[in-house]
Amino acid sequence: MAQGAAVSTRWQVTQAEQIARYNELPLTNVPLFREEDFSGCILGFLPGQILPKHRHEHEHEVFDVLAGEGTMWLDGQAVKAGVGAIIFVPAGVEHGFENTGAERWLVRATIHERTYARRALQRALEKRVRWLQETFGGSKRRAA
Repeated sequence: MAQGAAVSTRWQVTQAEQIARYNELPLTNVPLFREEDFSGCILGFLPGQILPKHRHEHEHEVFDVLAGEGTMWLDGQAVKAGVGAIIFVPAGVEHGFENTGAERWLVRATIHERTYARRALQRALEKRVRWLQETFGGSKRRAA
């Protein structure tokens, strides 16, 4: 378990500053959680560091600035983002990051992966198999 995190089987509390990592290359992405089609991570940018513009066709993202200040590029437009900024980026929107500040820039990303029928069915089957294994896999059958 990452230092600075408290976790149970159903919930999690994490102190972002304690788990943040800042590396020049490659950009450090610290996973926070993953639950079905919903996940989160921490992005730590050193001054001058850039995450090139890109897009996700099947992911909606929300970015929360936790510390520092930088610039987000949204469909070619520069948007200043400092502490407290919340930026929603729907699937398909080109976006990138540049730490234009003098300090470290810490951003939390929350990602929702769009689910399609095939993936939803696969997840339901995996959940059912896990339940069957937990229910019947560990116990010995009794003779009738």
